[in-house]
Amino acid sequence: MKAFVLDVSACMPWCCEDETTPASEEMLEWAIEGSELHVPSLWAWEILNVVGVTIKRRRITPDRGRDFLAQLAMLNLRIDGPPLVTDFPRLHSLASAYELTAYDVAYLDLAKRLSLPLATRDDDLRRAAMAEGIEVLSP
Repeated sequence: MKAFVLDVSACMPWCCEDETTPASEEMLEWAIEGSELHVPSLWAWEILNVVGVTIKRRRITPDRGRDFLAQLAMLNLRIDGPPLVTDFPRLHSLASAYELTAYDVAYLDLAKRLSLPLATRDDDLRRAAMAEGIEVLSP
């Protein structure tokens, strides 16, 4: 079992069959086996939004979306608290250094603070993580 930081993009192959890869299936197996999946607090809103958009675009059915969210509830998710206001300058500097959104910086910062690999399919986030010396898991 492997603990890692889970970006929303990395778990969407678990929901959308057309995005599934052998690596995403392996990560899902780790998750089902009890791996700690660390996520920033914004992850909850982000995952609910992406599932809703995926349903709206008719990529999945409402039932599949509900089943996926129920599956996530069974995993060992560890939701990190929101940043403190005193963290803002550091987070802004990190975002500026790699031209990342604040959302992406939440994942990068969490992986840095916990010294854990980052699972993401986002190219900009992947590049920033590698530049920071963070192991990247690419589903």
